[in-house]
Parts: sequence; structure tokens; C-alpha cells
Amino acid sequence: MENIKVEFEAKAFGTIEEVGCTDSYKSSELAQTKLISKDTTLGELEAMLVHLLSDVESGYSDPEQLLGKITIRVRKKDGELIYLG
Repeated sequence: MENIKVEFEAKAFGTIEEVGCTDSYKSSELAQTKLISKDTTLGELEAMLVHLLSDVESGYSDPEQLLGKITIRVRKKDGELIYLG
């Protein structure tokens, strides 16, 4: 079975109090690339993202916002999807 390259990103961020500053922000971000089977389910992708989000949260407790993104890069050639990477 064909493997595809999948990119995972997780980011935690928010404002913090800093003496002498009007605005101050903190963020923690992790990105990973994995080769996974084309048969991988959405639930399995979600579990991988949840694990990455917990890793990023360990570097930033109680963030205002927590973002996760999964990217699969493709192009279309002769009516078929070609997976990049």
C-alpha cells in the first residue's frame, strides 16, 4: 500500500503580563512530518494530532488558544491526485 507524507502542526499561544510592556505574547509550536499508510483513518490522524497538541501544551500551561493543523500536499495530474513528498 502507498504511503503518503502528512504534516502535523500544533501551536499554543496567548498574552502574558510583562512589566514595562503594553502587550506581550507567548507561544509554543511543534511541527512534524510523518509517512503514513494511505489507509490511515481520520480517527488515527486525530490521535496523532492530539499527541502533538499535548506535547506543545507541556511547554505552555493553560494557553488562551490551542491550534492544530494537518496538511496533505497533492497535485492533480491526468485526473488523478499525486501525493507530494
